[in-house]
Amino acid sequence: MNNSQLTAKQLNIINLLHRFRFLTSSQIQKFLNNKTTRLANYYLKTLNTQNYIGKHYTRTLGEGNQPAVYYLTTGSIKALEVNPDIQKAKLKYIYREKIRSKQFISHALFIVDYHLYLVTESTKSNHQLHFFTKTDLQAHPYIIHPLPDAYFARVDTAGETKRYFVEVIDEGAPRFALRKRIEQYNDYIESGRFEKVTTHTFPTILFICPTIGIMIYLKKHLGRIYEETSLDQVDIYLATQEGAFSSNWEKIEAVEE
Repeated sequence: MNNSQLTAKQLNIINLLHRFRFLTSSQIQKFLNNKTTRLANYYLKTLNTQNYIGKHYTRTLGEGNQPAVYYLTTGSIKALEVNPDIQKAKLKYIYREKIRSKQFISHALFIVDYHLYLVTESTKSNHQLHFFTKTDLQAHPYIIHPLPDAYFARVDTAGETKRYFVEVIDEGAPRFALRKRIEQYNDYIESGRFEKVTTHTFPTILFICPTIGIMIYLKKHLGRIYEETSLDQVDIYLATQEGAFSSNWEKIEAVEE
């Protein structure tokens, strides 16, 4: 099958996997707005047979059947490189997708779930949502490096826009790495690069934590240094993964001595 034989839905699936890296069959069904799994499964089976995509699928006794997780394989490269916005060199990651760690995959799937949650909430509140994955952000060199997990903007009915950087912390992340990431944001804020390039105010930073313990540590650390750094120029919020889906965010304030 060549690119001209791919349907719009199949090309959409390939592009979604390029943007989000890993997707479950149920997540793909939601993206395609299919009410049943039949059509989505048909598209996925065809792409898998033709080596555009691969899948992880396991049956574990006592846990029930988990949805298959899909990723790009080497056959997708030709379908993607015809896109003038995608550099061929940026597609080398596809050769290693099959052997990504479980933590990497879980991290990617969480970001998909959070995106789908934002889509639902934005529809309910009549907001327009613009969501950029880490892959999308590669085209914007003025964004902080290493890149955040996501950047999104929500526009209300009055035309007011609120912007956000999203940082999803993995379970087991060492505390020195968390402190280093906060230092990187402080340096980025001090540089004024985002405002100079975009002419927008600096986005709110959202830290999504895997546990209450990590969230408490981050809250204390940020509170201690908040007014001593450029971090106090921006809004920072923390939540657990569960809290992020229920809008249960805690705003960082300076700790009073």
